[in-house]
Amino acid sequence: MNVPMRVDDVFRSAAREAGDAVQLLLADGTEITYAQTYERAARLAGALVSAGVRKDDRVAGLMRNSREIVEFYIACGLAGVIGVAINAMSTEREVDRILADCGASAIMVEARLLERVVSCPQVAGMGLRIVTRQERVPLGWEAYDAWIARSKPIERRDGTSPDDPAMMIYSSGTTGAPKGILLRHSALVLNARMTSGVLGTGSTDRYLAILPMFSSFGHAFDFLQAGLVRASTVIMEQFDERVAVDCVERLRVTFIAGVPTMFARMFDPANIAGRDISSLRLIDVGGGPVAPRLKQLLHDDYGLEVVESYGLTEISPVASVQPPGGDNAIGSCGAPLPGIEVRVIALDGTPASTGEAGELQFRSPTLMIGYWNQPEATAAALRDGWLRSGDVGKLDERGHIHILDRTKDMIISNGFNVYPKEVENVIAELPGVQSVAVVGVPHEISGELIHAFVVASPDVRLNEEEVLRHCTRALASFKRPKRVTFVDAMPLTGSGKIRRVALRELLASEHMSGKKK
Repeated sequence: MNVPMRVDDVFRSAAREAGDAVQLLLADGTEITYAQTYERAARLAGALVSAGVRKDDRVAGLMRNSREIVEFYIACGLAGVIGVAINAMSTEREVDRILADCGASAIMVEARLLERVVSCPQVAGMGLRIVTRQERVPLGWEAYDAWIARSKPIERRDGTSPDDPAMMIYSSGTTGAPKGILLRHSALVLNARMTSGVLGTGSTDRYLAILPMFSSFGHAFDFLQAGLVRASTVIMEQFDERVAVDCVERLRVTFIAGVPTMFARMFDPANIAGRDISSLRLIDVGGGPVAPRLKQLLHDDYGLEVVESYGLTEISPVASVQPPGGDNAIGSCGAPLPGIEVRVIALDGTPASTGEAGELQFRSPTLMIGYWNQPEATAAALRDGWLRSGDVGKLDERGHIHILDRTKDMIISNGFNVYPKEVENVIAELPGVQSVAVVGVPHEISGELIHAFVVASPDVRLNEEEVLRHCTRALASFKRPKRVTFVDAMPLTGSGKIRRVALRELLASEHMSGKKK
């Protein structure tokens, strides 16, 4: 049997070998088989090629979890194009910036998100614009269902290979500019195969897609891993803790991958009381540290097997995972996946000893191709074949990874990575802002809340409400500060850099020296 090494190969094989198996379950109870999904994806691929989309063109997708985003990913592989996954919470400005950077020749947009793109200059110049879930569409746009119904399906474009780029996911950089992380087919498939092998999921499992599929982890778990093992996936358009528990109970979900904040909300006593979740057997928690209290609650009160994983988009995306039923130490993220090498480099640049903290670095065939159009950033991240994660961790005696801290300044809010510089750049646009710094504040439910510190010009009256209103217009919801504190001056290092540690200490102190104006 041929081993699939491209994303589209995975679903071609599933359609041929298990075509009648249920791949997707929608909120309204509709069941969609692997054969049905693949047939529509092949039609979408044919429509893209017929419309003049060329091999390795970038095709953007702005969609929440749905059958259409699944078809989009498969079709991009069949058509030999690069799928650009855009966060569905992005603002019009953020979308336009991404489209300008990647040079997308086409875009596929969910109807409910259409208002965010219709006025984008980049979208106006595209030759192909597609709307899903809507029959009546604006002039110059194609209605998805009718458009693919007229198309002839294709098997796969000639000249494609497993080493082709498959998708690009944008992540904010430390400079505040978005970086397109380019991932190849073979890396995505290999990573998904290794992860599902450790987790032991199979065709009898039923996944619940609470992670957004526009993210690398949602794509990996609920789309690609599920497809590899021919499991079924229950589609949630967006996370809601009540709906999630209802899906577990009603549709007999067996496996969920998510971030700590999701499970904290799902398993809140007020939300879970009286519900039958006996079908659920395994939970994979990633995207941030898991509170021991939550892990104990899931295991002791609900009898659930809970494993922790660690990864980053640049590694396609899982680096390590705890095996179910294993002797998993508290605070560990498990051993690196087979084929992934890890080393820890101390602050002085030398290899760290066992138990010593340092930067985690990885070498693997699943590493990214690089950052789109950013050769310097790529060279800085990939050195001599090793990926510099920017995360601080250590290895224990068994070689298991322990995360001690994240990238120096990054904030994780509701499972999403937020780089302060991007938020700071937006706030700095306001007249009268002399200096701005953003830090994360620990929060039991959200992981971290975003808090902004601002130094305003003496002759300008600027208040918290104005800053928050500006951020609402310019930033996705998970990137927006919850509070703003005005200070007379920023604490600085000897080299003139803002001391974020001092700002965090300032928040923790009961006697803040800075006052809101």
